[in-house]
Amino acid sequence: MRGRLTHVLAGRYATAAPAIYSRNYSTRVIELQSDELIFSFPELCDQLQERIRVWVDERLESSTSDEKNMLPSAREEIHRTFAACLPRVSAAVSFQRTLRMPDNGRAYPLPLGLGRFSLYPVEDFAGVPEIWKPRGGVMLALHPTEALWLSFYADYPMALRIGAGGSCAVCGEPWASALQPSPQNYVVLGCQPWLDGFHAGPEIVRQFVATPLGQGVLGAHALSGEDKWGGLQLQAFPLRADEFWRQSLKATLNSRWDELMTPIRHRSERAPMKTGAEPEWTSKTDGKIRLKIMDDPYGIVAWDTSHSSRCFAHLCLTDDWQRLTGIRPPQKPPTAEDFAQAGIMPAPESIARPETNSTNARILEALRQEESGGSPAMPRSIIRLNPDLRQTVREF
Repeated sequence: MRGRLTHVLAGRYATAAPAIYSRNYSTRVIELQSDELIFSFPELCDQLQERIRVWVDERLESSTSDEKNMLPSAREEIHRTFAACLPRVSAAVSFQRTLRMPDNGRAYPLPLGLGRFSLYPVEDFAGVPEIWKPRGGVMLALHPTEALWLSFYADYPMALRIGAGGSCAVCGEPWASALQPSPQNYVVLGCQPWLDGFHAGPEIVRQFVATPLGQGVLGAHALSGEDKWGGLQLQAFPLRADEFWRQSLKATLNSRWDELMTPIRHRSERAPMKTGAEPEWTSKTDGKIRLKIMDDPYGIVAWDTSHSSRCFAHLCLTDDWQRLTGIRPPQKPPTAEDFAQAGIMPAPESIARPETNSTNARILEALRQEESGGSPAMPRSIIRLNPDLRQTVREF
């Protein structure tokens, strides 16, 4: 069973942090750190911290002398104690490598993750298509034999919409301007740990893969018949501050108060909190993956639609990547042995899109180069340095 991958790639691409910030920067931030997109909402954090201060002051006013003696002597220290109960108002999305499954009607086991894709701000490269520049966001390179799945982690509940090619990847319907409860067109971060691809039927998704530049993303283009957006777009909506207070934070504060009122010798270790049920998985079928999208436990009205943040992720095949950036892809392609070990047969040339004959040649050439130990000449290599480098990603 997959979980959140804690392995961090050996460094970040050495660039200066972008000097471009989103509008209303104080209300929402997108950061790129350790190849994760981190959505955060500082304004909501400030609102909740102020509400904690009011709660603490009211609780102190009604406390007995004995209760106050169980607390730190300084009021500011008491405030800090309870302020620590508030998690970061943030959630993270990473793009995980996996093998591209053949669409040949056979059943395959779920392929394991191969680590995170490296992400790069679009502003780092002047040679990207003009249509990408106003959208900003990040870009990543995929070999023809690779697919990606999205891994989610949340300190704070968020509703995440995922779109491509004018379609919603969660429900398969045309991209809408708002959250919808039926069919649910978003996943709840904190409940849904990952998503393997586009909705292609009841509880079935097709993998996220890259196609030659100008042909969209496989799955999205086929669903919508258009290539207006390309890549993936991610839009995050946080849980409303009052809902988080009512459903979680107030109970946490009361529990912390009771703990402080209990003599240390009588305290017991608290059980870890669960963030949501595990999704239901089955085996691969016909190049598709069965996944149950977790129902929204909060309800559609619980999400703060006045605070949202959107980011584009542009997927490039490795040939296009080299042409646009002048650098070699950061990862090597999967080999024929990788597919054999995963039980994926016949040969990988059957993975290509039937309507895109040139992709067959790309796949075969990638495998031949890897198996022969050779690689095409590259202008320069990537220098990877500080793994904790934070960069602000411009939203759209």
